[in-house]
Amino acid sequence: MDFFGSQEAARRQTAQLVVFFALAVLVIILAVYAVVSLAAPFLGIEDFSHTPHSFWDAERLAWVGGLTLLIVTAGSAYKIRELHNGGGAAVADMLGGTMIPANTGDPLERRLLNVVAEMAIASGTPSPPVYLLDAQGINAFAAGFSPDDAIIGVTRGCVQLLNRDQLQGVIAHEFSHILNGDTLIKMRLMGVLHGIMLLSDAGMHMCTGTLRANRYARRRARVVVSLPWVIVGFLIFMLGAVGLVLGDLIKRAVSRQREFLADAAAVQFTRNTEGVAGALKAIGGYKEGSRVAHPNAGQASHLFFGSALKGFMAQDWWATHPPLAERIRHIEPGFNGLFEAVNAKVLSERNRLEAKGLVSALAGGATSSQAIAWEKPERVIESIGRPTHNHAQHAKRLLADMPRVLRESADEPYSARAIVYALLLDHDAAMRKAQLRILHEHADPEVFRMTSELQSACHDLDPGLRLPLVDLTLPALRLLSKEQYRLFRSNVRRLIKSDEKISLFEYVLHRLLLRHLDSGFNAVEAPGVKYRNLEPVIEDCTVVLAMLAHQGHRLFAEAEKAFADGASELDIDAGMPGKGQCSLKRFDVAIIRLRLAAPPLKKRVLTACAACVFSDGKASVAQSELLRALADGMGCPMPPLLSLAD
Repeated sequence: MDFFGSQEAARRQTAQLVVFFALAVLVIILAVYAVVSLAAPFLGIEDFSHTPHSFWDAERLAWVGGLTLLIVTAGSAYKIRELHNGGGAAVADMLGGTMIPANTGDPLERRLLNVVAEMAIASGTPSPPVYLLDAQGINAFAAGFSPDDAIIGVTRGCVQLLNRDQLQGVIAHEFSHILNGDTLIKMRLMGVLHGIMLLSDAGMHMCTGTLRANRYARRRARVVVSLPWVIVGFLIFMLGAVGLVLGDLIKRAVSRQREFLADAAAVQFTRNTEGVAGALKAIGGYKEGSRVAHPNAGQASHLFFGSALKGFMAQDWWATHPPLAERIRHIEPGFNGLFEAVNAKVLSERNRLEAKGLVSALAGGATSSQAIAWEKPERVIESIGRPTHNHAQHAKRLLADMPRVLRESADEPYSARAIVYALLLDHDAAMRKAQLRILHEHADPEVFRMTSELQSACHDLDPGLRLPLVDLTLPALRLLSKEQYRLFRSNVRRLIKSDEKISLFEYVLHRLLLRHLDSGFNAVEAPGVKYRNLEPVIEDCTVVLAMLAHQGHRLFAEAEKAFADGASELDIDAGMPGKGQCSLKRFDVAIIRLRLAAPPLKKRVLTACAACVFSDGKASVAQSELLRALADGMGCPMPPLLSLAD
């Protein structure tokens, strides 16, 4: 299944989740009703001195069902809203995670951030913040409703005891969950199960509240509250616990198969079976395994790389994750099921020494801003949400080629803003001087100073490194306060508008910043599906194809052929609009509308766009940037375009 199929499957699985939830609530309502009905004679709910007791009573069922449904749905809605407001960071905070600063000096943490940055660039997604959990077990998780608010959490044991290949395999596994929409489903599942858990809490409060009322009444020689209420409260608590068991069954149904798929995707990403398999073997041979000793670990158990719980809930036949040996055999069919004991002290020291060497000397490689040749446009589409080992290696070379001063500056909120400003400075000296005056007037003085210092490095930067550099600044820019972001956003607009025209790079940069940062500072409603067939968006597709065709070709005949190649993929019989009809503003409107298309339709549109771009067998940096902005705007993360040599 490709990325688009996974997105469609995720939508179907969300519907299944609603059905599972409804069935679980129905079972709980009937169970609570049974308890209340059986206890009715002892609670004074009915007077049986004149009328016989009736088990079934429509009015009683309505009250019990309504109250139970109110508790469960209100609790679920509250939790989902809370998670929506906090994104993946809310889960990390709930688990006691601490965000690793981008400028950390710890070599093991630095190694982890390097791996995450490589995976992000290779997959075409913003680099997510990374949180460290103070747990000795080897584990990790991804959380968030979309790549824009996603985070990755890693336990201390994972950072210390896994080598770089194994760590890369784990991180690739978590990126697969983000790209496939698994984290969206699992975040919603957390909210749903929270409502069921509240019923158990309500029963406990009923029980303890009655006992407190009894003690209070006895101290004042008053009538003692009926103890049957304590029994009913305890029974409702137990029924709530049954609800949690049902919730764990739902977790198990949702999670298990997705773990196999994420393992397979990680192997494809890293082209190294020893990465994921080695991490799983380390878990099997380590005395702490993958355990996360935190009170809230149970709520998030389905998010983790390995089973985070011990005891009954961690049994292979019950756990949210498949057995370790079974997962390893899916990757290494010949695995004998035996785990070698892990010496934590030796591994930790070895990995620290390894990390020091990797941090000081990343593998280098050459990148080029020349046109990129590609054998078949279909490979571009296949790579969306499915980055390969070649993309990972390409990302590693990009990071190695990045000037050190810019790489390090991207880690700090002040200098990250300066990098964006410097990238927007015009090549014309007079215009650049005018833009610097604007910044001097409106920007933070320290940010302005850094912009002046970094402008030369940004001016000389290979064009192919500009967007990867912007990607690296996103984690630091997310740390801005709302007021700082408001000022930053305004200054970006001022720099773009300073020459009264918008270049293609300025447009792409602005769109990427807004798309990946706005949701962190302002409430942004997640787009739904509005278009399932081509007819309503034909005009938008025409504008997009014409923009890509005009951008990559100087001769009209070449542009016309490129447009025709793309249009034929969509069976559109239309002439190519002229440049005057393909403004960036109209292109932007088209992206916004196409984002509302169903995944299969998005795939058709992007396939046509790739055919247009690669009509002559190559793509310029400008075309690749525009194609990436289009895919990103449609919610389809596109990895960097690779040459045939890659």
